[in-house]
Amino acid sequence: MISDVEVVKFLDDFLSIDEIEDESENGVQVDAPSKIKKIAFAVDVRKDIVDRAVEIDADLLFVHHGLIWGGGIKKLVGREYDMVRSLIRNDIGLYGAHLPLDVHPEVGNNVLLAETIDAEVGEPFMEYQGTKIARMADFHEKRKVEDIAEELKNKLDTDTFVLRGKEEVKKIGILTGKGGQALSGAKENGAQLFITGERTYMAYNEALDLNMPLIFAGHYATETLGVKKIKELLEERFDVGTEFLASKTSI
Repeated sequence: MISDVEVVKFLDDFLSIDEIEDESENGVQVDAPSKIKKIAFAVDVRKDIVDRAVEIDADLLFVHHGLIWGGGIKKLVGREYDMVRSLIRNDIGLYGAHLPLDVHPEVGNNVLLAETIDAEVGEPFMEYQGTKIARMADFHEKRKVEDIAEELKNKLDTDTFVLRGKEEVKKIGILTGKGGQALSGAKENGAQLFITGERTYMAYNEALDLNMPLIFAGHYATETLGVKKIKELLEERFDVGTEFLASKTSI
């Protein structure tokens, strides 16, 4: 089965799947026959994404946000049934990598977001179940917050929301996706700006209270980075076809 093939074993080891505690069931979530000639990549597993994986004749679907969370799937009904049925009928395996992909020092979403805006990657911070899940970063020179947001908008093809855009900053804190919970920790670590993905009212209010410049750059957009990097890595290391299944969204 796919669980035993070299590509999957490489992913398990490279992403430290068994070492990082997470709400997501990371690694193989749906197994399939062992032949892997084509891998589809997406941020989320959804019915339309599974349908597109079927259309391109993928053998494995790699996603950041998988199907199995917390206590697992309690009932295979509705959308869960539709997706699992389609995966199994078409012999497509499903592989999820949530926190292991966020925090990885080479292909992690946080590190890659820092590199996207030409910031020097710093130390991780904010521990969650034994893993520090956010990142500090530094610019070589001070930059205006609104200019950083514009660069993210252009490079990630996303909509951004900016708070205190005229301020100039050098030290930043980053947690991609829905990362507002790291805002105060970033401030405590000396950050002059916090960047995350999903817009939340609580993070906005907290940033106001802390007088903290803030950029929301989209949950989806900030988490395409790691998935695309893994795609490139597997292309280089293995004789497999690959395709990124994009979703146009500013959420």
